[in-house]
Amino acid sequence: MLLVVLVLLVLVVLVVLVVLLVLVLLVLLVLLVVLVLLVVLVLLLVVLVVLVVLVVLVVLVVVLVVLVVLVVLVLLVVLVLLVLLVLLVLLVLLVLLVLLVLLVLLVLLVLLVTMTGLAL
Repeated sequence: MLLVVLVLLVLVVLVVLVVLLVLVLLVLLVLLVVLVLLVVLVLLLVVLVVLVVLVVLVVLVVVLVVLVVLVVLVLLVVLVLLVLLVLLVLLVLLVLLVLLVLLVLLVLLVLLVTMTGLAL
């Protein structure tokens, strides 16, 4: 009888130990799943941050390229306007020079007519 009680007690202890072991394994499995989920979340966050940084960098590069193109276009327009202004000034100077030459020729013609008139 004592032997049966001892065997039953050992069986109960073994069952309790097996149940405890299963519970510990379940807790470890839950912890592992939580850890894997946390790692996946952290990786997703890192990927998201990298994507956001890449998008911001691409936007900045596009804005910088557009600004550089606009500055170059403005500088080209200013350069063309300056060349046109210089050409206009040169044209005005040429017209003034032609007018001066015509005036000198007119004065010489008047002098010639006057001298021939005096000579007659």
